[in-house]
Amino acid sequence: MVTADTTKTIDIKQRQRRQAWRRQKNRIALLLSMITMAFVLFWLIWSLFTTLTKGVEGMSWSLFTEMTLPPNSTGGGLANAIVGSGLLVLWATVLGTPLGIMAGIYLAEYGRLSWLAEIIRFINDILLSAPSIVVGLFVYMIIVARMQHFSGWAGVIALVLLQIPIVIRTTENMLKLVPDNLREAAYALGAPKWKMILSITGFVE
Repeated sequence: MVTADTTKTIDIKQRQRRQAWRRQKNRIALLLSMITMAFVLFWLIWSLFTTLTKGVEGMSWSLFTEMTLPPNSTGGGLANAIVGSGLLVLWATVLGTPLGIMAGIYLAEYGRLSWLAEIIRFINDILLSAPSIVVGLFVYMIIVARMQHFSGWAGVIALVLLQIPIVIRTTENMLKLVPDNLREAAYALGAPKWKMILSITGFVE
C-alpha cells in the first residue's frame, strides 16, 4: 500500500514537472514570437513613416501633370507613367476579360468533362501558378527581342496572359455555384442553351 502511494506521488510530481516545463517552453516561444513581431513591426513602421514624411514633401500637381524628364534633370512628373499604366490595364482588360469569360463558360456549361476542357484546365492551372516574372520574360523573348525595341503591346500581352487564367477560374467557379435545377427548369420552359447561360446564370437579368 505504501509502495503504491509512493509510486502515485512520484508520478504526480513527474507529471507536474513535465507540465511546468511545457509552460516554460510556451512562455519562451511566446516571448521569442513577440520579440520577432516587434522587430518586424519596427522596421515596417519606420519604412512607412519615412516614405510618408519624404513623400509628402514631393507631392504637387506637377507630379501628376508633367512628363518625366531625362536623367539628371530637375523637375518633371509621372504623367506618362500614370497614363501608360492606365492604358496597359485598360487594353489588358478589354482583351483578356472577354476571352476569360468565354473560356470559363465553355468549361462550366459546354465542355465540363470533355478532353478539350481537361486540356484547358491543365494549361490554365499552369498559367495560374506561373510567376509574373516568368510571363514577362516569355513575352520579352517572343515580342520585344524579335522587334528589337520596347513596346507597350508587349506589356498588354503579358498582362493578358496573367489576367485570363484568373478570369477563367473565377467564371467557371461562379457558374458551378448555379444549381442544376435552374438549368433544367430553363430547358423545361423551352429556353435555348445560350439564353439560359445569359439569363439563368446571371449575365443578363
